[in-house]
Amino acid sequence: MSDNPLRTIMAPRSIAIVGASNNPTKMGTIQYLNLRHSGFPGPVYPIHPKENQIFGVEAYPQIEDLPEVPDLAMLVVPGHLVVDMIERFGALGTRHAVIITAGFKETGQDGVAREAALMQAARAHGLHFLGPNCMGLVNTHLPLNVTAAPLISPPGHLSIVSQSGTYITQTLQYLHDRGVRLNKAVSVGNEASIDVVDVLEFLAEDPETKAIGMYIECIRRPGDFLAAARRITRRIPIIAQYVGGTAAGARSGSSHTGALAGPDDIYDGLFKQAGIIRAQSIEDVYRIGQALSSQPLPAGKRVAILTNSGGPGTAMADTLDRMGMEVPAFSAALQEKLQALLPGHASTANPVDLTFHVDMTLMAETLPEALLSSKEVDALLIHGIMDTGWADLAYPVFKDIFKMSREDFRNSLNANIEDLLDMPSRFQKPVIISSFFGRQDRAARRLQDGGIPVFDSPEKAAAAMATLHTYRTIRSKAVTSTVVHRPAPKTAQTIIDRARIDGWNEYDAKEMLRTYGVPTCHEILAESIEAARQAAHTIGFPVAVKGCHATLAHKTERGLVHLDLASEAAVTAACESIQNEAGEAAFLVCEMVRGKREFIAGVHRHPGFPPSVLFGLGGIFAEALQDTAIRLAPLTPSEALEQIAAIRSQALLDAHRGLPTVDRKALADILVNIGQLALDFPQIESIDLNPILIRDDQPLVVDALFEQKK
Repeated sequence: MSDNPLRTIMAPRSIAIVGASNNPTKMGTIQYLNLRHSGFPGPVYPIHPKENQIFGVEAYPQIEDLPEVPDLAMLVVPGHLVVDMIERFGALGTRHAVIITAGFKETGQDGVAREAALMQAARAHGLHFLGPNCMGLVNTHLPLNVTAAPLISPPGHLSIVSQSGTYITQTLQYLHDRGVRLNKAVSVGNEASIDVVDVLEFLAEDPETKAIGMYIECIRRPGDFLAAARRITRRIPIIAQYVGGTAAGARSGSSHTGALAGPDDIYDGLFKQAGIIRAQSIEDVYRIGQALSSQPLPAGKRVAILTNSGGPGTAMADTLDRMGMEVPAFSAALQEKLQALLPGHASTANPVDLTFHVDMTLMAETLPEALLSSKEVDALLIHGIMDTGWADLAYPVFKDIFKMSREDFRNSLNANIEDLLDMPSRFQKPVIISSFFGRQDRAARRLQDGGIPVFDSPEKAAAAMATLHTYRTIRSKAVTSTVVHRPAPKTAQTIIDRARIDGWNEYDAKEMLRTYGVPTCHEILAESIEAARQAAHTIGFPVAVKGCHATLAHKTERGLVHLDLASEAAVTAACESIQNEAGEAAFLVCEMVRGKREFIAGVHRHPGFPPSVLFGLGGIFAEALQDTAIRLAPLTPSEALEQIAAIRSQALLDAHRGLPTVDRKALADILVNIGQLALDFPQIESIDLNPILIRDDQPLVVDALFEQKK
């Protein structure tokens, strides 16, 4: 295993806390009491300059008075004291800390300076810490809780990484009420020392982590994050919510943790490339994360639906269909088997509908067994398992008719769910429940506590099931190809040197592309009108002629592009027109390329990120439709193919109205190669290939624009 500092922070042998007192309203006191209440097995040493005891436990006046060197220091003190305390703990020999205190880079320039001093002090002693401006961490399997809320749920296998402390503190009761079982949870705060990449790499080696949920406002090391997540999602699912992609979200994130957010489409591409499932809400992170951490993955898309009402069954089926899953009609043999078990009014189709039949043995035991044992079923959704929830609702209305006590009535509906709890592992097929009654229903509560997810709507349950299959697909694709780095072509440096002096013109841009194996149209650079006429004969009429100079970026708008020139006279006239508009520009004489399908590709840079590679629909509708997909360099060939398939108009690449199927591999090679080009030469600010025409079945770059960093 690695020497990740979180190994000690998550499982310290002893802890010192500065900031606890006998005042129960203070944050330090609350976190100290939660630490004690959590059942942490090691000694906890409160430090207080005036109080001899903190709630009955001996306190120490100074750091230097501690009876041993603590594995972990926890600081909940005013900001101006933090640097000195890190110096003193470091001198004592402590190498790990959790800094709850805020007032660092998230507050402005003074805070930035304070955080820099903190880092200098920590580095001097080899000390690693979470925070500052964080809310602590949870390890349910130790147990350890250094947050501001009591830990009330039993251990689970979902680990959470959050750039908001609220999502591992205020939510603990919320998670308990929904049956979400945490393994580990980390609030990273400002990430001055330990960041989300460090946490991911730690969780990747943690045997208790079966799924990872993330709340993200920014990623400070996108390249390292992508590399780590690529590795992790081959074994462990990651589901993440990103909220910094809008102007309002970015502004809020910056004031929250000093984060510099990125455009939403870049994060969306990064997540897809890394195999991360993107959540639209923090609820999805928790609830779907719980399903991912507790259920086996479905072998296929075929979902059986068991319901006691037509509406929820239909809602589940509709959601599954929209998300690419299947609700197959059952074979005659399976329907016959089900019919023998069902009351006469029930439907044996899929969904299997009991129409408010309240025999919970049938709902929770007999029918699930029959469906999960069938080779026609990969997964099972159930709506309608209930006992005390419905009983408590109905009893006041019908008690005079039933002539029995409330408890007898409750017990008459008792659902025996013990066998159902065992079925996911026995059949290696996932089971997810929908119930409108929640944890107040005894059956729902027992299902949650037994590890079967219970959602509060049919649609949410169905969406979670579809996400399980999504992750299975991600995992199966994760090892299909790898990034292959090749050294930059030798001729590329010559072109770079020329562009550094003269700037980028279209000919040099395409020459650079050709050195990287990117197909371009046949063209000749001519320095005179006579040379242009000769070039046209060499290429063969008809030709296109363009002005070619580093200052000519938008040539079409200025009348510097002339197409379908079929004679010397036409070439001469075009060159004269270009000279009149652009002065002494050279002429780029190109073969006339025709194609009915146009696409665009390019590379752009965002601060802190690897180059982002764009692919999308080109032509006259490019700006109006904005049908594009983004991935980060370097791309694997399979990632480039997935990027191409991600645009809404990707069907245009298939055979269509007499046009052949486009060679997608050739398109993917373009994306891989321009991404590598940008990595090899960071002085290139951007690359625009527009259009890429499809001639026959092959892509051909017709126009290219490079921009140099200033």
